[in-house]
Amino acid sequence: MTVTTTPTRPTVTEATAAARRPRRSRRPLRARDMVRWLWLVALAVVIGFPVYVTLLTGLLPPQDVAHGTLLPTRLTLDNFREALRNVPFGQQYVVSVLVTALQTGGQLLTSSLAAYALVFPRWRGRAVAFAVIVATLAIPGESLVIPNYELVTGLGLRDSLLGITLPFLAAGYPVFLLRQAFLTLPREVWEAARLDGCGDLRCLFLVVLPMARPQVTAATLWSALAAWNGYFWPLLITDSPDRRTVQVGISQLVNAESTSPGVIYAGTTLVLLPTLLLVIVGQRFLLCGLARTSPR
Repeated sequence: MTVTTTPTRPTVTEATAAARRPRRSRRPLRARDMVRWLWLVALAVVIGFPVYVTLLTGLLPPQDVAHGTLLPTRLTLDNFREALRNVPFGQQYVVSVLVTALQTGGQLLTSSLAAYALVFPRWRGRAVAFAVIVATLAIPGESLVIPNYELVTGLGLRDSLLGITLPFLAAGYPVFLLRQAFLTLPREVWEAARLDGCGDLRCLFLVVLPMARPQVTAATLWSALAAWNGYFWPLLITDSPDRRTVQVGISQLVNAESTSPGVIYAGTTLVLLPTLLLVIVGQRFLLCGLARTSPR
């Protein structure tokens, strides 16, 4: 017994969906697109090559480092062990993490409070206050070293964690970034929260900051990177090796006469990895936050 089957025709719905399905256009790659891609590739090589050399040199044996090998055949962790043996990176890592956390938290708190006061409440002089805050961005940081040093030393905070973080608990750029972000938020939401009985602090932390989450994340990343990469002030205000940051520890490796280049690059890799991972993970939030700060 033979069973014959007749091919089924597509229904009207399937035919309509197939007709509406957009076709992918394969347009030829134009010269302008080629130039753009070549420029992006060249830029990626220029930026990524120093990072690759740093990571590679830290993993190479001393004899391979002397030959300048770019395609390794042997990798070792001896340089990292030597770097950890010469400099107390473990304790300095703890200090750097604490400094970054305190400085970032302080800047985020003071900046959000200042930006809120510059946008939502109506008061005379807020434009002048904002102009003064923006003007502080033009002041070189080196010109504030001596006043900050005298202040911290007078308070008896030299060679301490609080002495490293105290002058940087407030900054002008996060205030500017958050103020521009708050200007894009609908004022009606804030007014409705005020009518419901919310105070200024509740409006800030429960209404304003959640709506400006991308910009808050961008300000947090900026402050964290600036705190982690700080070098001159921790070097000036601290004396004990175990109370210094990892950036100062790298300078100790460089100044040591018996330190090989591979050990220096290994220590640099230990300092570079946290910021590299932070930028890779938070790149989307950073770009999104900076793109949404144009005022209405």
